Amino acid sequence: MKLLQTKKADLIMVHAPAAEKKAIQSGWATKRTLIGSNEFYIVGPKNDPAQIAKAKSAADAYARIAKAQAPFLSRGDNSGTHKKEMAIWGKAGIKPSGQWYIITKEFMLATLKKANRIKGYFMTDSSTWVVGKKELSNLSVLFRGDRFLINVYHALCQPGGATPGQKYASLFVDFVGSEDGQKIIRTYGQDLYGEAMYNDAAYARKYE
Repeated sequence: MKLLQTKKADLIMVHAPAAEKKAIQSGWATKRTLIGSNEFYIVGPKNDPAQIAKAKSAADAYARIAKAQAPFLSRGDNSGTHKKEMAIWGKAGIKPSGQWYIITKEFMLATLKKANRIKGYFMTDSSTWVVGKKELSNLSVLFRGDRFLINVYHALCQPGGATPGQKYASLFVDFVGSEDGQKIIRTYGQDLYGEAMYNDAAYARKYE
């Protein structure tokens, strides 16, 4: 979102609803369009030392990890994933710190691979898991299904005339929201991974 705000990008696709709405209100983004969703999984070592598979909620899972002081990896980069992670810690009433809490400052797949190497816990989006799971033999999906973990994506672009590419960005947002664009989203990845990486806007609308 900072790239859009500083006019270094013509459009973005993000999952940070509160920040998106603030950007629209502030006037440096426009055409906020629902495009689809995925969800977050909490993955970890197959022996699950913190027993998060028994958790009743994402906050309960995090509390169990903190209590066990089991290695937990955080991207720590103020991304949508990091914002969601911090919101869950907030729900658990915990400020994570200590040697068990590992900040990577890396992107999703790189952090997943590190979690695999050290057999740590991490919250990943389901799309990245679908792509990378064959390389992550030490990890399993241990917790999913909390409504709070549903990840809704919107496209936003620059206001008219803000950047040279704004006109084309606006047209692309229209395309992604159209039936042709939505068909691509709801089937994307099936041929490579055996399952789609995203749900479409019709599915995502239930969780907005």
